[in-house]
Amino acid sequence: MIRATPPINRWRAFSLLAVAFFMTIIDLTIVNVSLPTIARDLQFTQTNLQWVATAYALTFGGLLLLGGRAADLLGRRRVLMVGLGLFTAASLACGLEGSACSRPRRWPAGSRPARAS
Repeated sequence: MIRATPPINRWRAFSLLAVAFFMTIIDLTIVNVSLPTIARDLQFTQTNLQWVATAYALTFGGLLLLGGRAADLLGRRRVLMVGLGLFTAASLACGLEGSACSRPRRWPAGSRPARAS
């Protein structure tokens, strides 16, 4: 008895992974672009800025390992969709939050760290 496997739409999977990778690169770029503002507003030295970038990279790597293990246990598709949904929701919260200087905050201050993860 031959089992028929459903056809895999490889281009759809590739485009989803390309968008996820693009969002990761954009997020890393945002961190690097914001370093001068962090240095100015918080009076950080170059050494402290390096710690900011290193802490972000370590957090990203640790969560990447955690996500890989969760994908092993729960399924790749489910973990990818939950992660993209969480990232999109946190990005929307950050976008709606606006600048803290221009108007009062309407969204929780934790939306940026949630988006970074």
